[in-house]
This record gives sequence, structure tokens and C-alpha cells, in this order.
Amino acid sequence: MKKKLEDYVVIIKEVVPKKLYNKAVKELKEVSWQQHYFYSHKTGERNALSKEKELDFSFDYISSHDEIMMCVWQSIGKYLEYYQFPWYNGWNGHSSLKYNKYKKGTLMSEHCDHIQDMFEGERRGIPVLSCIGALNDDYEGGEFIMFKDKKYKFNAGDIIIFPSNFLYPHRVEEVTKGTRYTYVSWVY
Repeated sequence: MKKKLEDYVVIIKEVVPKKLYNKAVKELKEVSWQQHYFYSHKTGERNALSKEKELDFSFDYISSHDEIMMCVWQSIGKYLEYYQFPWYNGWNGHSSLKYNKYKKGTLMSEHCDHIQDMFEGERRGIPVLSCIGALNDDYEGGEFIMFKDKKYKFNAGDIIIFPSNFLYPHRVEEVTKGTRYTYVSWVY
């Protein structure tokens, strides 16, 4: 068993082929976006922690969605196979993709992915793994930071997977040039 929290943060390289992530970025330029917010289970409020600097997100369906979902599925399998947790007997599935757009001057505030309001209707659960994939590299800034100051660099086509609990706070630094596109899915 690994002893350090960082040991459970894994970047899997070249998960999404270049042709597919380029297609996704092109399609994402045409979807509807709204400002990202955080939900407080205690107050029931939704608000952007960094106000006007918070990124935009979309759940719109794009034609490359299903192919990217399959790449995520395969990556989750690799992650779980690598660690071979004998006490963990499975997972129920993973969420559909949420797309993130970081325009120049936007960021994502520090948080953890212990999301309690994302599973409505028939699906129930709390995320156990977070899966974030990069769709482009033609921007500056936008560094992915965990544990207050540790930078994780993952390129277009790569995916980073880590536990979704309070021990894994993360943020995205402000984008200083261009637009950063990513997607996220949560295993529950």
C-alpha cells in the first residue's frame, strides 16, 4: 500500500487521440456556457468563490462525447488495476462529462470534489475518483495545483485521476493567454 497522498495521483498519457481532442475543442466553441459555481450543502447556496474570475462550464452534448467517455472508462480501469485495492470491490459507474472553459483571466478556486449535489434522480453516490482530461495546450497559465503548491502538468490528450475526498484539494491557476479546455468525470 502506498503511504503518501501524492502516490494516488496518476497522470495517464495520451488517453484521447489528437484528432479526437481537436474535434472536441472545435465543437466546444459552439456550445452554451455558464459561470462555474460551488454548492454549499450546509447553506444550500450556489456561488462562485472567485466571483468574476471563475471559469465557465457546460454539460452540452458534443459528437465526440461518447468516444471521450470510452477513453475515460479505460483510464479508470487502468488506475484501479494498477493499485489493486483488495478492500475496494467495485464502483457503480462514472458521471457524464462536464466541460470546463478557462478564458484569459479565469481560474478555478481551491476545492475538493466531495460533491453531494451532482447525483440526482436514480443515480446516487458520492464521487470516489476525479478524472480530469486536457483537450488543448495552446494557452498560458492555467496550472493545475494540488496540496497547496504541487504543480501537475498534463497535456492535451492526457488524463489525471485522483481520489475525490477532502485530502485532495486542488485548483487551477489563472489563465494568462488563450483558452484552456478540459473535461471532468467522477467515479462513484
